[in-house]
Formats: sequence, structure tokens, C-alpha cells
Amino acid sequence: MKAIFPLLALLCLGTSVLAQDKAALKRISGVFEAIEKNFEYWPHHSITGENLEGGYAFEHHLWQSNDEPPLYRVESLSFDDHGQAKKQYFIQGNELLFVLDRTEMTPMQPKAVTSVVEKRLYFAEGALIRMLAKEGKFSAGKATDTATLKNKDLPLDEVQGAGELFSEHDRESQNIIAKINQISMEDAPADASQPASGPATSGDGWRLIQGSTSRDGQFALAWGLKGQSAPDAEADEDGALSVEPETEGLTNYIINLRTGALLGKTKGSHFGDKHTYNHYTNEVAWSAAETYVAQVCNGKWATFDANLYELNPDRTGLSKALDLLEPSKKAVFEHLDGGGFFKKFDKDSFTITLHDVNIAQRGATTVVLVEVSGQIPKSDQDGAWFDATVTFKLIPDDNGGPTKLQWSGTEVHPE
Repeated sequence: MKAIFPLLALLCLGTSVLAQDKAALKRISGVFEAIEKNFEYWPHHSITGENLEGGYAFEHHLWQSNDEPPLYRVESLSFDDHGQAKKQYFIQGNELLFVLDRTEMTPMQPKAVTSVVEKRLYFAEGALIRMLAKEGKFSAGKATDTATLKNKDLPLDEVQGAGELFSEHDRESQNIIAKINQISMEDAPADASQPASGPATSGDGWRLIQGSTSRDGQFALAWGLKGQSAPDAEADEDGALSVEPETEGLTNYIINLRTGALLGKTKGSHFGDKHTYNHYTNEVAWSAAETYVAQVCNGKWATFDANLYELNPDRTGLSKALDLLEPSKKAVFEHLDGGGFFKKFDKDSFTITLHDVNIAQRGATTVVLVEVSGQIPKSDQDGAWFDATVTFKLIPDDNGGPTKLQWSGTEVHPE
């Protein structure tokens, strides 16, 4: 009988620990969702280093809320000739709760396969309580999207160095926060009684489009009406302005937030401060070094315009627009036509939507990955839709001419 009580105690302890972990995971999930939903609207600071020894480059980013205690989203990106790594830290107050750790490695050889490893680490009270991992290999030119790969829940007693992981990631994230805050203080006004203002949200003839700011916080997309210093527009309850999509003189720009200067006009058609208005959306993707930016304007059923722009080396102007819509549509249609898809459906009946553009580095090559969705509006036919990923390479002109878009691959995702 005496032996039963220690056994019962251990069982009760195990049940208690499991319950505590579930509560901690629920809290972590809530903090994660709050950060991901709102961080684009928080003050953002960053530091970068390029052309370092061995072709190494890095970026560190910090977003901080005005909550008490504050929420932090810290991102560390690094690049070299063999691939890239990304770590995202989610912090409440001084407590590190979650880390996403992702690496992409590509051998420097023709048609090399890219290996991707992702780890998700959950922490509570300074200890690792859960770790998920997934791995994938992607052939040259294919999107390194791991969304369809399943996470493996790793037993903590099989995780090498599990006891040191919290200290390691906590130290790394706090070092980034301290370094960025130090630089931000150095850049602050000399008169401490006058707080530094955040990035501009409007200027002469333009207004910032939310969620369009570059990683380093220097550049963004904006909208305005030709001939109007401040657009004659309707204001929402939160003060955001907008006009009707067909308003005459509607123009989109790329701007330097630090100086208020216009780098140039885009072919975009977004019409308000917010990045989403019902079915109308404005999606923006920046390359890691803010060299390229893509703007995609969508409606309910289709993409209106999708273009890529290259910033001049001195960051004072733009290249001509490089169309993404027609090349993406052509690539998908040719792929589907080869498989007999259009023997059943009329290709002219499909509307095409581009979304989730990603401008990424593959060794020395910059690639553009475009998600393409097609559907026959209001159709009740089985299979009257498709989803695909199209990959393009950006090919610079050796004579200083405009960069060209070169198709690299098309992958249609099964139903």
C-alpha cells in the first residue's frame, strides 16, 4: 500500500504539469496573435549590415507596442552565399514566449536543392515547454513554402541542449533590442524635452498606405489626388481617409518617409490610408535590402495591377514598372494547358488574382515568387479554380539597362 502513494503523487504531478503547459501554450498563442495582428502599426526601428566579409549581410528589426507591459516583435535576418536564416522573437514585457527559427541552405552549384528547416519553440517561466519542427527540400526555382509540410512535435528529452535554448534565445533577442534602442537614442533630438516623431504619415500631396513600409522603415507606398496638397476625402471614425476607387486624379507613389520626398509614381490604384477596404486590398512586398518592391492591387474577383519596381542605387528614384500580372498569368495558363486543364474549362472565363509576392535571395540571384489563384466567378462546376506558384529570376542588364523578369518555374498546387 505504501508504494501506491508515491505512484499516485507522480501521476498527479504529471497531470498538473500538463495542465500548466496547456495554460501556458494558450497564453503564448494569445500573445502571438495580438502581435501578428498589430505589429505593422507600431513604431519600427532597424539596423543593417551589407557587403560584410564572406558576402555576409544582416538585418535586425524591432517593433514595440505602447501596451503596459509592452509587446515586442524582434526579427533577425542573415544572408550569405549559401543561404539565409531568420529568427523571430515574440516577447511580452521582459519575457520571451515564442521563437520561430528558420534556415534555408542552397549549395553553390547548378540546379542545387534548397534545404529548409523550421523550428517553433515555446517558453514558459524560462524553460522550453514545446518544440515543433519541419523540414523540406525544394528543387531549383521552386517556392520554399513549408505551409503544406507537417510539424513534428519533438519530445523535450530528445531535444539537444533543451535546457540552454531559453537562455540562448533570450540573450540574442535582448541584445538586438538593446542595440537598436541605443542607436535610436543616438538619433534622437538633442532636446530631450522634445520627443522624436515617428515616421511621417502624410506630406504635400500624399498620404501613407498602412502596412506598406519597408523593413528598415525608410520607404513606403502612398496615395494622393493630382493637384491636391491634401486629398478631398472622407474620414473614418479612426481618422483614416479614403476616396472612391474611380476618383479622378488618383495616384500612388513610393516615398521616403524620413524626408517626405517622392521617389516616383507607381501604376497602383489604391485609394485610402488603410491597406484593406472590403474586397479591395493593397499588398506590398519589399526585398531584404529594400532594393525592390512589389505592389499588388486586388478587387473581389481579380487583380487590377501588379508591378515590381527597383529603387535607384542612390534611393532617389524608381525604375519603370515591371509587370507581374501578365507574365504570371501566361506561365500558369501554359502549364495548365499542357496538362489538358482547358479541355474542360474556357480559360477566358477565369479571373486571376495575384497575392503573397515574395522577393527572396537565392545565392547571388534575386527571385520573385508569386502566388496565383484562378477561379470562374460564381461557377458551380467542380474544379473551376486553381492555385499555383510562379517563380521568376530578376536578370540585371550588364549595360545598365532595366532589369528583366525571367520565368524560372511553375508549380500548381493540388486540390
